[in-house]
Amino acid sequence: MAYTEYKFDKDAIKALVSERAAALRANRGFSNLLAFGLGVVAERLGKDPRRYRDYGPYWWALKDAMIAGGYNLGSQTDPLVKKAYRGDSEVETLIMADEFRTAYLKANMIYTNQFLLDAASPDFWVLYDADMEFPAA
Repeated sequence: MAYTEYKFDKDAIKALVSERAAALRANRGFSNLLAFGLGVVAERLGKDPRRYRDYGPYWWALKDAMIAGGYNLGSQTDPLVKKAYRGDSEVETLIMADEFRTAYLKANMIYTNQFLLDAASPDFWVLYDADMEFPAA
């Protein structure tokens, strides 16, 4: 499968990282965008773990960044999709995932988990993370 859809321009993402880091410094007085952003995602998931679906194909790379940041989200992954949908850094991955989520929430019903990742294929990819569908108590 060619992963052609839901991709972001790398320069645009780098610019968004700089813009959001500057806004965080100006508004909150600190500059660790990654830690702040992962905390926001963790808070969202704490309220409803199945909202991991909001991050679509960026979920697997975002999940890795969260695990590296100390969050326990289980071990299930999708290596091929994770490799195709990630930034050059964890903070870029965070911003890509957040940008995807924003677009997703405008266009899809909550909990949608089927995505067309290859424009040349009629097959939908299904996002399913058992660690998040049935989190340990």
